[in-house]
Amino acid sequence: MKNNKLYMPADALKRREDFDLWYEDGSHALSFKGAWSAESDKVAMFGRLGGENGHIKPDSKTLAYYLRLERYEYAFHTIRLFEQYYVEGMKWDVFGSLEQAPFEFVNEETGQKGGRVRLTDFRDKGPCYEIMVKNVVDLRIAAMSVVSMAIKEEFKGKSEGLRNPNATRLQKVAQWLKPEKGITYEELKKERGW
Repeated sequence: MKNNKLYMPADALKRREDFDLWYEDGSHALSFKGAWSAESDKVAMFGRLGGENGHIKPDSKTLAYYLRLERYEYAFHTIRLFEQYYVEGMKWDVFGSLEQAPFEFVNEETGQKGGRVRLTDFRDKGPCYEIMVKNVVDLRIAAMSVVSMAIKEEFKGKSEGLRNPNATRLQKVAQWLKPEKGITYEELKKERGW
């Protein structure tokens, strides 16, 4: 059996408690443990045998999350909350959100789909997000990305906003020196007319 799918409870973050992810056959795959009280809390990922093999840690302004998987590190960026995300290190663009599942992980260079997430009923666990990837090696980083997205959406954290590729050096320095980086959820609602 090819283990390229994981299932995460749809209400995992709403319950504010540790949760598990399962393989398609119902066996335990990963566990996520943390305080779940604020967006700035560190979350640890444990494997089937109980050893910690990764963690999710937000930066100082909670704009990006650093995803540490064994000896590798990735970054999860929120471009626009509930709209667009980016997984640095995998070069995945994500257009969509958990509230609007299904969505896909798309390689920004090749345009190939690396995986997808959809909402489905899973065995006796109830509604779950099915995280599926083409390459089994990418499954854990995809799961960490989905958990990061869930944290960001549950706590309605800041978005980084779209970067201007045509910005002058002076504009880039001014943006970098700006004390309040990021777009709050309230600002985003006002801008989008939600």
